[in-house]
Amino acid sequence: MFQRSKSSKLGLNADDFLFLDSTHYSHVSSLTGTAVCRFHAPVYFATLSVFKQQLFASSISLSELKARQTSSDKQKDVLVSVEITDSKAPVETGCDGNGRVIEVGSANESTKLKNESDGLSEENNGESALMPESVDGKYGSDVKQGEMCDIQNIVVDCNTIPFVDTAGCMLLAQLHTEYSKRGIKFVLAGCCDDVVCTLQRAEQCQTLCKDALYPSVQSAVLCLHCDLF
Repeated sequence: MFQRSKSSKLGLNADDFLFLDSTHYSHVSSLTGTAVCRFHAPVYFATLSVFKQQLFASSISLSELKARQTSSDKQKDVLVSVEITDSKAPVETGCDGNGRVIEVGSANESTKLKNESDGLSEENNGESALMPESVDGKYGSDVKQGEMCDIQNIVVDCNTIPFVDTAGCMLLAQLHTEYSKRGIKFVLAGCCDDVVCTLQRAEQCQTLCKDALYPSVQSAVLCLHCDLF
């Protein structure tokens, strides 16, 4: 049963400052820069894959963030290579369809730049364990591309999460760490006493417990958007 649990993407009802399931209530709206989602099951070894899939579908996945960073690094590498080209042999440059700087004046230099870009090393931060697995080939993001690019905060409403196990603690700690590395705040809101106690007992969750636990979604949003209220 829990392996098929669903999550909800929550929207704000501005009239009473409640966060409601956006698929059931048409009058709610999303907060700019913040994704709020609710998972309707425990976070334990049997539901970790489902939790990741539904979290990434409601917000932004680590693989998308990593791909975006890799693309940005390659663009910077090409720009630097063009700038240090011998001034006696100026290189004509242009832009491709994706806005990347490309060289059109010298075949040899083009080959050199391509090799430099393709040779960029990627750090292995253990993210493979956090990448989602497709379910029946239907996995995909429910967030529009424009909204995805603007996400700076991810709030998980834990009111319907009755417990977490050691594997769940490790996953939540990893998500908090990996999102933080990319400038995104990953926080938990409304955890029951059992969940809080389990997280506090887990050594890997100490930073998460210190920086990312809120008593309610409302308090989390007020803190994250203190400039708006």
